[in-house]
Amino acid sequence: MRFPLPQKDSDGNYKTGIMKRLGELINYPKLNDGQVPLKSTLIDYYYKARAGGSFLYFNNERYQVSDTSHPPDFRAREMGVESEYVAVGVEKIVDDVVEPFSRMLINDLEKQVHKGMTAYSLRAYMSFKYIPSVSLELPPMHLATSVINWCETFDNSTGSYDRGLTEAVLESLAFAKAGSEIIGDVEWKCFKGGSHVLIDYMTNYITANGNNDLIKFNKSVTSISQGGEDTMEVSVRGGPSRTYSHVISTIPLPCLRTIDLSGAGLNVMQKNALRKLQYGPSIKVGVRFQSAWWTDRFGIVGGQSFTDLPIRTIVYPSYGVDSASPSTVLIASYCWTNDAERLGALIGTEVHNITYSFLSDQYLDIYAWDWNYDPLTMGAFAYFGPGDFQDLYTALSVPNANKRFHFAGEAISTRHAWVVYEYLLASGQPQTTIEKFFNLWGKNIEWVGPSSWYVDEGRSTEDPNTNTMLRVHMACTYAGETSGEVKF
Repeated sequence: MRFPLPQKDSDGNYKTGIMKRLGELINYPKLNDGQVPLKSTLIDYYYKARAGGSFLYFNNERYQVSDTSHPPDFRAREMGVESEYVAVGVEKIVDDVVEPFSRMLINDLEKQVHKGMTAYSLRAYMSFKYIPSVSLELPPMHLATSVINWCETFDNSTGSYDRGLTEAVLESLAFAKAGSEIIGDVEWKCFKGGSHVLIDYMTNYITANGNNDLIKFNKSVTSISQGGEDTMEVSVRGGPSRTYSHVISTIPLPCLRTIDLSGAGLNVMQKNALRKLQYGPSIKVGVRFQSAWWTDRFGIVGGQSFTDLPIRTIVYPSYGVDSASPSTVLIASYCWTNDAERLGALIGTEVHNITYSFLSDQYLDIYAWDWNYDPLTMGAFAYFGPGDFQDLYTALSVPNANKRFHFAGEAISTRHAWVVYEYLLASGQPQTTIEKFFNLWGKNIEWVGPSSWYVDEGRSTEDPNTNTMLRVHMACTYAGETSGEVKF
């Protein structure tokens, strides 16, 4: 897995960015006081090829990316795209669509997006609202379907433009496409040994004092219910029911619906949000070869190739590129949305049209995975549709009726929290409740430290109104209930 971490400042601290919290976790002192510090396991990931030219193959035309030549138009005119749009190019058009909203988010102008545009899919916005900037010298009119289809083909996966406009904006921030001086460029990293390295370090820290019983493996939760005013009951298949003061669920939302939540105290909107919020399908097909032939034959080191063929994206390895034994595993296909749904149907079929001589000389093994058909995920990642952030997502930013069951995880991540900033600004934070929390549990750096943007603005961390992570969460909950947005 790859991580677009923000760049660091002169003091070695991560700058403002979508993945800043992850960077701070990687730098967490208690994960770096061992013989091999966690941060020392980060290695470079080459999102774009470090060397050699990857390939573009569309409409039966192949082009190897080069600094000295320009790609063809891949027969765009035959796709119904007028020459003036072809001359501008997909990248500039898509940037022109998304960048204004990215900059609004960066400059804390979230309401202009939250109130006005979350109901649109990217396709609908391009069709009915977007007018090209004057600088592009395009006709001052909405884009034709043929132009939108052309942009989607070269910019993303099939059907991705039918998802929420907000998703496209957030993606531009996460991948540093917005051209912001505040967000800045990112540094692509991965963990030497795989992403499980991060989990292993966290596990070792949690169990360092012999508390191995804190983490339960291979346990299937069958139901979650309120045990009273101040407890939650969790039933596990093949074991006794367990009582907890709080339950925080990071289970993927589609999987959470398979657990009996009838007694969990969820309101109507929360139940509908669990049913309705969309996840995106995705597949990966990894192939291990005798040698890194893409480097030997084409000089390719890292990066990706793109095509309109069913495999859509090929990812070249970044592991071991400077060692005597570079990785020989190629992600021969990485697909999502409609492309993943279609190719995923072939996951278990035989491999055809590969010559015996090639198999005997290069091919070693193949491993394919479809997250949509994995019973422990039921989808690869949250990928919301039009209006979902405004009408459904907010229902899961607050706990259940007795305030003991909380939603967390990738779908409820801080990457998506920008669009509910209106709640964070709500007045009347429950100060007495926060102080009661501190009296009971003490003050830990994870929940009393100021938010990253608070320090970046130069405010004092002693300010009583410091926007801590705890305050942010409780403000969401309190504001939602007092405004009547949340009902049980």
